[in-house]
Amino acid sequence: MKRTRSLFLICFFNLPFVTALAQEGERERGFWSGSVTTRYMQTSNKGNLEDFSILTSYGKVGYHIKLRDWLKFGVSGNGLIHYGTDGIDKRDQTTGSGPIYEANLWNSRLMSGSAEFSLPELYLDFKFDSHLIRVGRFIEDSPTINGEGWPFPNALKGLWYKYQPLVGFNAEAAFIDRIASRFSGDFENIGNTIGAGGLGVGTDGSGSQYWTATNSNFVAITKLGYRFSGGLDLAFWNYYTDNISNTIFTEAKFDVGEDKDWHIAGQFIYQTKVGDGGNNSGILQYKQDESASGFGFMVKKDISKSALSLAFTRIGDGSRLLLPREWGKEPFYTFQRRTRVEGISDVTAVVVKWESSLDQENYKLNMFSSLGYHSLPNPTDASKNKYQVPSTAHLDGSIKYSPKNKLRGFSAELYVAGRFLAGETVSNSAYLINRADFFHSDLILSYIF
Repeated sequence: MKRTRSLFLICFFNLPFVTALAQEGERERGFWSGSVTTRYMQTSNKGNLEDFSILTSYGKVGYHIKLRDWLKFGVSGNGLIHYGTDGIDKRDQTTGSGPIYEANLWNSRLMSGSAEFSLPELYLDFKFDSHLIRVGRFIEDSPTINGEGWPFPNALKGLWYKYQPLVGFNAEAAFIDRIASRFSGDFENIGNTIGAGGLGVGTDGSGSQYWTATNSNFVAITKLGYRFSGGLDLAFWNYYTDNISNTIFTEAKFDVGEDKDWHIAGQFIYQTKVGDGGNNSGILQYKQDESASGFGFMVKKDISKSALSLAFTRIGDGSRLLLPREWGKEPFYTFQRRTRVEGISDVTAVVVKWESSLDQENYKLNMFSSLGYHSLPNPTDASKNKYQVPSTAHLDGSIKYSPKNKLRGFSAELYVAGRFLAGETVSNSAYLINRADFFHSDLILSYIF
């Protein structure tokens, strides 16, 4: 982390020299951006099980400039501080468990002291006609690798190529050899990033130990996409993770209706094992199953300034589908905040979601609420349930207030969630704490400039 801090300072003190390289008439195209967020998160578990909480602040500052018609430069740095870790360092006396969600804001395994820094972006863009090549450190969003930015974004190091020769068609290719996960902000070898956010158990029920023991040197990504004039959007993604897996993700989206206010989407994912799954030793092996697959669909209706959607996800009962939690959010339409089905097979999930916005002269309100049912294998069935999560119903909602005029850029959001057992009775508290029968809240105060 000291190395990251030094690189951060070097980059920002040298920005005037980088700006001087810009041609006359281009310098005004350079711009600063940033944000500051203070966040209080807490989870209250049922009965005598331990509760967890944390208060942190984190921020980002970035600078981007067009140096030539064909060349752009970008850099950004992030900082994180906490106001005490007593609420996450404790352990439940019955189960020995620590926090899950609060540890996303400050990971005591990877962080020390009271502050951490990261340099997630330091890149050059080369643009020639329909071609764009990005080289260095950067943040990109794709279905299974994306910038889930709290407190640090999931940043990538390598090369990302984009090609759009005509209206509708687009193609992308990338070679990534380092990833800085949101859990630490440090750029690590691909294999070493997997496991920082939790290990779970192997298919035989023994505790997994693959963190820092997974051998993988790169991720190769390709994408083909086409949007038809009638509103049909097709995308094909392939993620080849060296010595671990190959994941194919396909998606079709279609806007229908006279006002294009109906949205229908479907997705399919198929994953196969590559090499020895990260390591040829049982407890050190990340990808143990030979293959896994899943599919889903979503129907959404726009209603004035609101929207109502119904989503469905099914993961087959053959093998556990693995999508590293350190690499971003899951691509499933049934995704809800604080929920994941990665690492589990034989999953059936259904989610109903309502979204709305209220735009007034002096403020804007954004709101959503969702109710999801997740039918999962018994948490004792390790071959199907990596993180030993029971079947649950998850109800959550958020209201975000954004004032205008003098306080433009500020926002305050309150997110609350309750999760409840929705299947067979579970008596083992280790399968309940932070997994079912809890109340969770997250207060987020942000300023963007």
